[in-house]
Amino acid sequence: MKLNNYLLTFCCAIGSAHLHADEFANAGGHATTKPIEPIMATIPAGSFAMGSTKKESTQPVTNVNVKEFSLGKYEVTVSEFRRFIAATNYAAPKECRHEMNGWFLQYSKGNWETNALNTSEFQPVVCINWQAAQAYTKWLAKETGKPYRLPTEAEWEYAARAGTKTDYYFGDDPDNTQVCNYANVGDLYGESILQRDSNTSYYNWSGDIAHCNDHSAYASIVGMYEPNAFGLFDVLSNVQEFLADCYVRGYKHIANDGSAYVSDECELRAARGGSWHWSHSPLFSRGAIPEDFAGGVDGFRLALDGAAPKLAKSSQKFQRELIFAQQQEQKRRDNQPAIPAQVTNVVLTQTDDSVTLTWDKSEDSDVDSYRVYRNLLSGGMFKLLASNLTQTTFTDKNIGQHKYDYTVVAVKQHLQSHYSKPITIEPGWISVPGKVEAEWAVEFSDSVISFSSDGERFGSVLTGPDAIGKNAVITYQLNVAKAGFYQLEYRVAAERDTKGFDVYSNEKKLAENPVLKTGGYDKWQIQQGSLVKLKQGKNTLTLKSRDNNWKLNWLSLKAS
Repeated sequence: MKLNNYLLTFCCAIGSAHLHADEFANAGGHATTKPIEPIMATIPAGSFAMGSTKKESTQPVTNVNVKEFSLGKYEVTVSEFRRFIAATNYAAPKECRHEMNGWFLQYSKGNWETNALNTSEFQPVVCINWQAAQAYTKWLAKETGKPYRLPTEAEWEYAARAGTKTDYYFGDDPDNTQVCNYANVGDLYGESILQRDSNTSYYNWSGDIAHCNDHSAYASIVGMYEPNAFGLFDVLSNVQEFLADCYVRGYKHIANDGSAYVSDECELRAARGGSWHWSHSPLFSRGAIPEDFAGGVDGFRLALDGAAPKLAKSSQKFQRELIFAQQQEQKRRDNQPAIPAQVTNVVLTQTDDSVTLTWDKSEDSDVDSYRVYRNLLSGGMFKLLASNLTQTTFTDKNIGQHKYDYTVVAVKQHLQSHYSKPITIEPGWISVPGKVEAEWAVEFSDSVISFSSDGERFGSVLTGPDAIGKNAVITYQLNVAKAGFYQLEYRVAAERDTKGFDVYSNEKKLAENPVLKTGGYDKWQIQQGSLVKLKQGKNTLTLKSRDNNWKLNWLSLKAS
């Protein structure tokens, strides 16, 4: 992963100085094992309505009484976690979901120290799991004689809200423009850097991005944003935080005293707070994580019963170093250029073999160039199509057979504007004989498009909550070279034998095609269907599902 020069310099200058001057006790190179106690805020006793009627997983709304406790002002950092590893030689996860170009879809080599996202000792530690966070709290409690622990889910929401009843502790943010002052979320700056480093997008992955600049592409040094009324930083978003509770959907299990819900059959642990690569979520939003899951967006902070203790000497030194790191980071942010204005008035002109885009010149006089993005499927993540464009027009001669979107951005130095309003190409007519990808449907119901990576291809399939639904209707536009009969084949996956689908051509039913068991949803198989009679020229081919529990990868029509 590329890192900007400042962060490399800062990591080496600050992080290295911190390590070599303080973390190593002698010439033998043994890291200091004395723990750094968290800098904590006292959370006063009180009651609040936990949950929301806006989400099923946060109902019923429950009144909870919380005793006084203290909570870490910051998420536990790499620097603090380093002491734990040095003292215990704890076997933290050696693999983690941290590679941005894979969007955390697979584990790869990397740990709490060496993952692709670390740039500072003062970022929250990630690429650990709930088990490692729990081990850290037990070690710290033993070393200090203070019963440090993970906060409960009720404590977390109560403390994060800090007496407010709005979606966020600073109020509501319907236009997604204020959150960047308070949290590190998926935003315009992060989108610019992510596209530059990985040609990957926050936008359309987890919803819209914030229409503002939080100045951080990945996890931020802790404490860089405005705290809530209790003095807590980054609770709204930086990394998602592990909690003590087992996760159960809904709040019928919640104790009125705010204690943790635990069970011997705990499959998932509750997690709260957003992440630097997600669109921001209200404070009542919940997460659930397996105990052994290690990812690049998950960390934790610590709790303690009663009022916040006096700051330990090790914490005082850590606090001074953190303040210095924050000051240096703020200087970097102050020197960033402004995000360019959004490109407007994008017009699409489509012919049989090309698409031409035109747009208005940016209102920012210092814009360097423009970029054009395109997604694989309408509504999907944008991938870079063309860059370094100095004119306000672009022609794409590599057009597809299906519906997808274009968008244009203005570029100033390494930062780009928000995407222009996406503009959609009309689907083409698919040439037959040939292969018809499942996602090329012009219309489909009771099914969704999902990505698949199964060895043969990385692409898309039609699926759904129960795979393709019983009432699914899927329609394709075909341009047939010669009238006649065509042999239908389809690549499918199914957990059981199903009735499959009926085939219609130009609204006339032709045949029934079963989908047979393949051994599971991840086991793909090519199955032969019926003969299909098609006329020369333009035809519509419609599949009407007769059963659920099957997935479709592609169809093939060969002249018989």
